[in-house]
Amino acid sequence: MKWIRKQHGLIVYCLLASIVLSACTSLGSRNVPRDRFNYNAAIAKSSNEQMLLNIVRLRYLEIPGFLSVNSVITNYSYDGNAGIRKTWADGNSDIVPDTLTGSANLAYAERPTITYAPLAGQEFARRLLKPIPVEVIFSLSQAGWPVDILMGIALQRINNIENMGFGQVPSPGDLDREQQYAEEERKLRRYQQVLQLMLTLGRAGAIEVQRKEVDDFVSAYLYFASDQSPDIQREIDELKNVLDLSPERDTYRITGRMTRRKPDEITIQTRSLLAIMSYLSRGIDIPTDDKLNNRVVVLPPETEKKIQEQLALQIHSQKERPEDPYVAVRYRSHWFYIDHADIKSKRTFAIMQVLFQLQAPTGGTAAPLLTLPTGGG
Repeated sequence: MKWIRKQHGLIVYCLLASIVLSACTSLGSRNVPRDRFNYNAAIAKSSNEQMLLNIVRLRYLEIPGFLSVNSVITNYSYDGNAGIRKTWADGNSDIVPDTLTGSANLAYAERPTITYAPLAGQEFARRLLKPIPVEVIFSLSQAGWPVDILMGIALQRINNIENMGFGQVPSPGDLDREQQYAEEERKLRRYQQVLQLMLTLGRAGAIEVQRKEVDDFVSAYLYFASDQSPDIQREIDELKNVLDLSPERDTYRITGRMTRRKPDEITIQTRSLLAIMSYLSRGIDIPTDDKLNNRVVVLPPETEKKIQEQLALQIHSQKERPEDPYVAVRYRSHWFYIDHADIKSKRTFAIMQVLFQLQAPTGGTAAPLLTLPTGGG
């Protein structure tokens, strides 16, 4: 009888121990997919909100600020134990039975450490103030990103045709404010005319940007195809005429200079990331109270409406938190957001994020300036 009791206790103890050990061995592997995707989603969400907030800040004449996540290190700890206790009754008494008690404990703790680095100094200047290389713009277009959006927001000038300025206030001059905004609107219309011609020719395969190496120096060239249909040839001639290109040539080297441009060259000037953000901030629906209290530069109503209709990014505002936004952020007393059904704005915002990532340093990340343990248990 005693032998059976000992065997019974041993079996219970083994069962408890196996439960604890199996739990310890399975929890770690189960956490990897869950935590990896959770951290990924959290970082992506915060990056979108940070970009939107900085665009809003620029509209309110504030300096943007970026804080990058350099690393996420998570430590997991497990502690398990099992025990069993047997109390034997005296003799063969049926009044006081034998007792067998067992215990099992499993403790789990997660201690993530997140490293942040503010974007400042030379890195701020290089990433936000340096014009985006022309090759990056055309590489993205060849990779399938919307060409009209890319060329609409990232290019400032094509030869003598200038895009609408990225500043919120036109440069001061002899003209009054209304005339200055009218001039900005005229620039935008002319630029969009050129852009539409280039898009039409691009879809027809009549225009292309290629890279060519000459004497160990790589340059980008704009090519016009020959032997086109009369309709396409008319549009080629119109584009050359508007851009003041030599009509007898079909190949032009892309350069950034405006003065002393040679007959075989075409000037394409790009914007910096900060300039693009400032330009797109014009598409924000500013709350009425902020306009009345002069918290932003107020555009003439008709001009503001026309400009916003032609911008590729529309940012709405309201007092209450939007129900299902693409991205939303609270600034002062209002929520600013991009509508989830606004496909064009979503594409434009995605391009902004891609350009921001492409401007990141390639020789390693900046040294972390702030490391925070985010808690545990």
